[in-house]
Amino acid sequence: MLNRRYQALGIALALGLLIAGSAAAQDLQELIAECESCHGPGGVSTEADVPSLAGKGAAWLREVLDQFYYYERHCPTTTYRHGDRPKTPLNMCNVANTLSDADKQALADYFSNM
Repeated sequence: MLNRRYQALGIALALGLLIAGSAAAQDLQELIAECESCHGPGGVSTEADVPSLAGKGAAWLREVLDQFYYYERHCPTTTYRHGDRPKTPLNMCNVANTLSDADKQALADYFSNM
C-alpha cells in the first residue's frame, strides 16, 4: 500500500513538472493537502458526509470537479477535518472555483491513482 502511495505521488509530481515546472509541483502538493484536510489522508475519508476520493476514476473525479465549478452539483457546507487546520466552513463549489483546468486534472489524476 505504501509503495502505491509513493508511486501515485511520483505520478502526480511528474505531471506537475510537465504542466508548469517545479512551481507547479509545489502548488499541486498544496492542493493535495487542501483536499486531504477534508477527504482524509490519501483521499480516504472516515467521515460519513465526506466521500473518499482514492481510487475513483480520473474522468469521473474531473467531471465532479467541473460540476461543482459550474454549481451543477449540491454544495453542502462542511469543515476541515484533519490536521491542524482551523475548523472553517467551506463548500466544494467555492473550492472548485479556485482551481484551474490543469489543477482539476492533476488532482483527478492523483487521487485516481491512490
